Formats: sequence, C-alpha cells, structure tokens
Amino acid sequence: MNIILVGHHKTAVSMKNAVEMIFGKVEDFYPVTFLPKEGLQELTAKLENTIQRLDKTREILVVADLFSGTPYNAAATLYLQHKVTDVIAGMSLPICLEIATQKDNMNTSELVHYILDNSASYTKVLSDVLQQQKNEEEDF
Repeated sequence: MNIILVGHHKTAVSMKNAVEMIFGKVEDFYPVTFLPKEGLQELTAKLENTIQRLDKTREILVVADLFSGTPYNAAATLYLQHKVTDVIAGMSLPICLEIATQKDNMNTSELVHYILDNSASYTKVLSDVLQQQKNEEEDF
C-alpha cells in the first residue's frame, strides 16, 4: 500500500521525518506539501504528480492533516475520480505510526477501519490518566 501524507506547509514532511525518527526508514510514505500562495488546483496537481510515480497495482491511502481543509479537499477530489483508494483526515504521529506498522498486514479498507476503531486510544489527558490510576489503586 502506498501512503500519501498531505498537509499545510511542511506538516507531511515533518510527519514522515517523525515516523522515521522512531522506526527508521519507512517505505511507501510520500509527503506532499501545501505551501502559502498555493490553491486547490496546485495542490491537486502535486497529488496527481505523486500518484503518477507510484506503483499502479497497489492501493493508495491519503492521510490529510485537517478535515475539510484544502489538502483534504484535494484528496477527496482524487478519491471521487477513483485515483486513490481512500482518505483519512486528522493526521497525527500515532496514526502515522499505526499505518506504518499495519500497512503491510491489511488492505486499505481494513486499515482505515482499524485506525477509526482505535483513534480514541491515541489521545490521552494526563489528569484523566492519573485519576484512573488513583481509582484503580483504591479498588485494591
């Protein structure tokens, strides 16, 4: 599976770099930037250029930084044109790490649903975690 990361400014490049800082080199991650003064057409063209370079026999998952932002809208257009397999919004390091570890074990549909099913576990609030630990200690 090919993974295209797309986000405002250098979000996608930074996200790939962060994943590689943890895991080492990740194959099949392709960051696409959306820079100031660019619009939907320019970004869509960048995504299409990236897609042209990819293995056509493999599914393409696009991970966008923000639902309904320009990166997401460009990716959604390509999904509607059947140029990508699916699009996830809400790019984060935990999501990208999950994708990196699971992309070879699942097809795109399975991976998207896996991410969605587990997304609540990717965000924690320290005060809640500490309260839960305190409650667990009191139960003993």
